[in-house]
Amino acid sequence: MFSYLTKPSREAEKHEPHFSRTGYLHPLYSPSGKIITGDYAPDHPHQHGLFFAWTKSSFRDQPTEFWNQKKKLGDIRFHRFLEKGDHPSFFSLQFEQIFTSGKDSDMVILKENWEIRVPKKQTTYFQFDLISTQTCATQDPLLIEKYHYGGMAIRGNKQWIETGADGKPLGKMITSEGKSQENGNHTRPRWVTMHGPVDGQDCGVVVMNHPDNFRFPQWVRLHPKMPYFVYAPMVEKPFSIEPDTPYISKFRYLTYDGTPDHQVIEG
Repeated sequence: MFSYLTKPSREAEKHEPHFSRTGYLHPLYSPSGKIITGDYAPDHPHQHGLFFAWTKSSFRDQPTEFWNQKKKLGDIRFHRFLEKGDHPSFFSLQFEQIFTSGKDSDMVILKENWEIRVPKKQTTYFQFDLISTQTCATQDPLLIEKYHYGGMAIRGNKQWIETGADGKPLGKMITSEGKSQENGNHTRPRWVTMHGPVDGQDCGVVVMNHPDNFRFPQWVRLHPKMPYFVYAPMVEKPFSIEPDTPYISKFRYLTYDGTPDHQVIEG
């Protein structure tokens, strides 16, 4: 279904050290085994599978940046495995990653817990839920500044960059409101699906934004040409993650073969 990276992949060795990252999901598979996610894309080597990263931000009046790794203003890495669980209806895994002020820095700004829940009963879609809990590691807040992207993101397979006969990318995005990457950027959908051919067969993923999430329905950054999107709650105004107040985000993921079935998604 997916892999969680606790150490840098072999692909990381082909890039500058500051692009190396852990603490994200890749590959993410369709039910038939097609790889849906991409990693270390030539155009954006800082985008890693299914990942959570804040962009323009500040800590103790100093700029921080966890998305654009080339700036070297922050880093996210796997810290420790917490636990696995066997519940009546689902299995669970919990990991902790840390947000630091730089690649080699010991200054931890945020701690983040990922709880991944996988239902025991699956259908023709693979389903799992991801609950992210971010807490301040100090008594100082992290300010998330107004910006046009940043948050829970996913990068699609590199084959979706290729263009079809119409000159448009093979990777397609559709929102719950029927918008595409051409007209859906910075709208506020309940879900987004991204799909396209991988080795000649269509597959894709749906990412659902939970109603409990901050500023739901959150804005989305849908790139018009590249296969990635991100739920970005800071698009119109800033906010801060405060000490003793966890920032909790919940998302449901459905991977599938073929093209998206809106009735299944809405069900």
